[in-house]
Amino acid sequence: MAKSVCLLVPLALLVGLVLGPGAGGAALEFGGMPGQWARYARWDASSSGELSFSIKTNVSRALVLYLDDGGNCDFLELLILEGRFRLRFTISCAEPASLHLETPINDDRWHMVLLTRNYRETMLVVDGEARVAEVKSKRRDMAVDSDLFVGGIPPDVRLSALTLSTVKYEMPFRGMVANLKVGDTPPALLGSQGIRSDMEYLCAKQNPCVNGGICTVVNSEVQCDCRLTGFQGKFCSEGKKPSGDAHFLHAGNGSSGVQVCS
Repeated sequence: MAKSVCLLVPLALLVGLVLGPGAGGAALEFGGMPGQWARYARWDASSSGELSFSIKTNVSRALVLYLDDGGNCDFLELLILEGRFRLRFTISCAEPASLHLETPINDDRWHMVLLTRNYRETMLVVDGEARVAEVKSKRRDMAVDSDLFVGGIPPDVRLSALTLSTVKYEMPFRGMVANLKVGDTPPALLGSQGIRSDMEYLCAKQNPCVNGGICTVVNSEVQCDCRLTGFQGKFCSEGKKPSGDAHFLHAGNGSSGVQVCS
């Protein structure tokens, strides 16, 4: 059973919503292709805990995240259905509880998401809308044995190891997920397939290097190689002053270096 609630949203979440994903944390781009997945270290959502992230998409149906107890009874699934979130979960093989949010999220804009576990209850907050669902189970703690799957399920995960086997056939997520955190800490990314980081996305889709500069990612920082362009500066946008065979390179610390070629 789902119910609407009023709550005080933490200031940090409001700051993240206003500033967007660039306010901190990494972003991943999901292409929505079959076989894609991201696998994070297990989120211990057995009794209580918070998971938050920002999301940007234009799809009407997709798997966002999933965890379970390894194929027995308990699971938690977050889907996009008809452009809105649907959350389902269960404990101790009880009838699954579900909730549906009204906020459309397939508008290609950033939305802030907060998922809170509290024993038999799970709360989902998207922007300013909050809903709570409660499962009527004998046991109040959720068993969690799997890793946290985002955007798809790895092909090496057997159907018998999934409590909700249909999750493996859900549409993979297409869009971006940023600032994924368990509490205040980003979970460890254990592996991924078909996913690109925000820096790689920047080079591929919003290349900041002009005048033919080559965009690369070095130590999680975008750099522009201007050596063959006749220009200089951070983005190869400044006319080069004649200086023999000197070539200007943008250094990782934001300064300019000089390479003299004989």
